[in-house]
Amino acid sequence: MRILIFIILTSIITLTSCNGRERKYKTNAEVLKENKLLESFTEEIKFVPKTYTEIKTDTILSNGFKIKMSYHSLENDFVLESRTLKNDSIAKIHHKNFEAQLLVSKDNVIINKSLINKRLFYEFENASFWASAIMQFVWVDHEASNKNTLCLNTSFCVPNTDKCKDFTLKIDEFGTIQIEEVHIFSNTI
Repeated sequence: MRILIFIILTSIITLTSCNGRERKYKTNAEVLKENKLLESFTEEIKFVPKTYTEIKTDTILSNGFKIKMSYHSLENDFVLESRTLKNDSIAKIHHKNFEAQLLVSKDNVIINKSLINKRLFYEFENASFWASAIMQFVWVDHEASNKNTLCLNTSFCVPNTDKCKDFTLKIDEFGTIQIEEVHIFSNTI
């Protein structure tokens, strides 16, 4: 009886320890592919910018306009760019979208409080452009501003391409925003 139990236990141990013998001659890539894990090991994931980014502007112009602006990255809103690298791995680059919170005062009276993001500009370009574009910057154009108008400039670009759209936002003394597309030609410096 003891011999029978010994033979059964030895057989069970022998049979269960054979697991993986067929993998001995497989490469790591083949084993990962077999278990549907290869893609996760050959993916390189980047975020641009890497961390939260914020630029604050607090400007008073000689024409009486006061501008407070917070231009910042959005953590959960991004444009995904995928590229195949030299070693057949895939780089997934998450370009974070940006927006600017704007507060404009004229002679110490708040005339405009708004959010500037790409949704504000949808009528100027098709949906596929906006799906892949990110806001590059928003800045106060001191030279174009005058006694009754504040001018801001912004640009939207598709990452790693030359596809860009530039705009001027004109805010009058009553806080009304007028958006104009700026057409830049290749010979413009």
